[in-house]
Amino acid sequence: MVSRNIPRTCLPGDYPSHPARSRAEPSNTSSTRSACARCSARKRSKRRHWVIPNDTPWTGLEAGKVDTRRVDAKGRWNFFWAVMPRADVALVLQLAELPKPVPDLPKLKNLEIRFQTLPGGPILYIRLKDSAQMELFETLCRDVVAAAGLSATEAEALERSIGRTFRWHYLLRGGRAEVLSEEAQKGLIGEIEVLKRLIAGLGAKPALMAWTGPSGAPKDFELKADCIEVKARRGASQPFVKISNEYQLSDVPDRRLWLSILAVDKVQPPHGRTLTDCVAEVTDMLERTEPSAILAWDLHLADAGYDGLHDYAPWRWIVSAPEFHAVTEGFPRIAAPVPLGLSNVTYALALSACAPFSRTWETVHPLLFAEDDDERA
Repeated sequence: MVSRNIPRTCLPGDYPSHPARSRAEPSNTSSTRSACARCSARKRSKRRHWVIPNDTPWTGLEAGKVDTRRVDAKGRWNFFWAVMPRADVALVLQLAELPKPVPDLPKLKNLEIRFQTLPGGPILYIRLKDSAQMELFETLCRDVVAAAGLSATEAEALERSIGRTFRWHYLLRGGRAEVLSEEAQKGLIGEIEVLKRLIAGLGAKPALMAWTGPSGAPKDFELKADCIEVKARRGASQPFVKISNEYQLSDVPDRRLWLSILAVDKVQPPHGRTLTDCVAEVTDMLERTEPSAILAWDLHLADAGYDGLHDYAPWRWIVSAPEFHAVTEGFPRIAAPVPLGLSNVTYALALSACAPFSRTWETVHPLLFAEDDDERA
């Protein structure tokens, strides 16, 4: 791709220009002029004035106007370090054309990520709002550039850039206060194991769209003709699973309902895998096969409470293959609607009572994927 210079006077963040006041307009009184002057002074005092430290990619770029420097003269894609007119530092990706349709961009607390059409062509820019985070922002930018450098097309480079930006925003917002509990880790690992099977059969985007558990939906997965509730348990020492409310195993009109049960057991190093390992496996697979799905994957992880900055090394797990049970007539359950006056129902469901309803994966997966296969045919 041929590098083009970005017009210095039209990058986003510039101060708006105002037409000069006509000489024919009536003059204001001196008191009004004084009030306006004081107002303007207050506004100027509130404008951020960042001091760009030495030894950063933005060092030497002039604040107060748009100034840019190419990230890598030999790079395949046109990335630029930029300083906006308000002295905000930014990373700019110059594009040959805007994607169609224009993708939705994440709204982040300490970053602004937007498309902009300029006289020199369209761009994607990532602007830092908090100067105290400049060191982390530089690391983010370099990771974005490195990820995009693995792309074969500009569209793929753009997808990777957006996905990496969202993943890094945890650093810039300080992350979550606490790691997930052991029970929450087990539950998320169980859902990821089922998700991997759905990705293999449906593709990444439809499978992620069906993953509704992290958003608080009654069922963990909601497909067009099926719902799946996932339960993680401790191996032989726990011959039951906990049902958290009356809605988890309640019927859904015109859909089959499946209960998927996995054994997730804690083990000592070096055996087993951490939650971070389980997440990284899916992330790596998506980066190789369907990078445009990474943003949805990251959103689901965030909804589930997972923060990649946390250290999950103390917890290692071994996971069984999921077992599926058809929740049909006669299945042992307490389901909505429950008698008046009862709510927040929880109960233990014995695995032995589920055994007559067990189905093999070879029986289940043709049913889960049949409708979508017909649509793709």
